[in-house]
Amino acid sequence: MMQVPNVVNPYIPQPVQQPSYNAVKIDIINPQAGAQQAQPAQYAQPTMPLYNYPQNQVYNYPQAEQQPYYMPPQVTQAPACPPCEVPVPPATPSVAPAQPVQAEATAAAPQPQVIQQQNVNVPPTVVPQPVVTPEAPVQPVAPAAPAATTAPVEVVPPAPVTPQVDLNGFIAKLTSPDYEVQANAMEEIANMVKDEPQKATELLDEKVINALNNIITADSSKLDGPTQEQIAARQKLMSGEKLTDEENKLANTMTPMEQAERNKSYAMFTESIMQKLYGDEVQKLSNTTVPLTELPGAVTIVDQLKDNPNPMVRASAIEALSYIQQPAYKEDLKTLFTIAQKDQDKNVQDAATAALDKLNKI
Repeated sequence: MMQVPNVVNPYIPQPVQQPSYNAVKIDIINPQAGAQQAQPAQYAQPTMPLYNYPQNQVYNYPQAEQQPYYMPPQVTQAPACPPCEVPVPPATPSVAPAQPVQAEATAAAPQPQVIQQQNVNVPPTVVPQPVVTPEAPVQPVAPAAPAATTAPVEVVPPAPVTPQVDLNGFIAKLTSPDYEVQANAMEEIANMVKDEPQKATELLDEKVINALNNIITADSSKLDGPTQEQIAARQKLMSGEKLTDEENKLANTMTPMEQAERNKSYAMFTESIMQKLYGDEVQKLSNTTVPLTELPGAVTIVDQLKDNPNPMVRASAIEALSYIQQPAYKEDLKTLFTIAQKDQDKNVQDAATAALDKLNKI
């Protein structure tokens, strides 16, 4: 039988051995006998055991009341096995066969089995017994109840938001060739902004602003103007002279050109009212002020103040700009009104002076 070499533990001091001399241990290459000085080790001393065997016990069994017993070196432990099989060490000449195991296994409280060994001064070994758990009876599974049929959910689409204002109707009136229809539509818009501003916000539409701009910029020079008879009747009316029924009717009848020019003034007033509404809504929603040049239709009104040949239209432009004045527009409006004070027409000059006085009060 091959012997396992003794492994020297490097951490335990070893006794110093005296050298022994014999023919076997004599170095052939450098023979020295009885040398007193220590010879260098031919191999490095091991720092770890040669066998890396497990340090824990092979069986993890419950501890008995008495001190655990470790098997003698000559008894070889069997490898791990399932709990249901109890390993029995092989019989040796010095160990008698083990007696049969007598134990009663109960499901409620299993008792450990004790194996008695004969002719060996060995304490009894406690072998754990498997725990038998009674299986619970299998309950029959009831068939799943059929899913209750529910009535289909009726999805009701949201009701469309009905506009409060007939936008297309206003656009049709503003683009009508009848000047009276145009004038009535602009008057209705002005009253709506004054009485129902929230409802009037639906009129803040690009098509509405474009229709008003077209009225302001329309060329009325080719339209029929007042005749000489109408001019004479109006002069008599202004002087306080008595007029006949025919002259009175003739003096108060407006020609197509006069109606177009009047609607230009109406359109500028209507735009200024809507510009103020637009600026107020933006201020409430975003807490910002719309620049003067970005108000819808503001540039058109400024152009009429500068270039329109009719002094009545220029004066109307000043009054329209004065309606939307506020501190943010003060410098721009002051420049426009100062220039208008130099206009050739006396009515335009007076309108510019009144607008400046109003502007200086804010």
